Amino acid sequence: MASPEDSAEELFAKAQEYLESGCLEVWLLFPEARLIFVNAGQRWRLFNADEVVNTQSVLGGFSVAISELLA
Repeated sequence: MASPEDSAEELFAKAQEYLESGCLEVWLLFPEARLIFVNAGQRWRLFNADEVVNTQSVLGGFSVAISELLA
């Protein structure tokens, strides 16, 4: 989860490192902006506060409302 001190650029770079190291899926949570970015190795998907985010390749069938996750 991003904190106010974290730069988005640094977080996306670290996420890319995880993906390149074999991580199947990365979620970046930005609570102040009420946004979540999910990457399952191909592209980033953006979810906003009124959506439900689900896994792409890990924990099949798992989903959560962003408003609940960032509450």
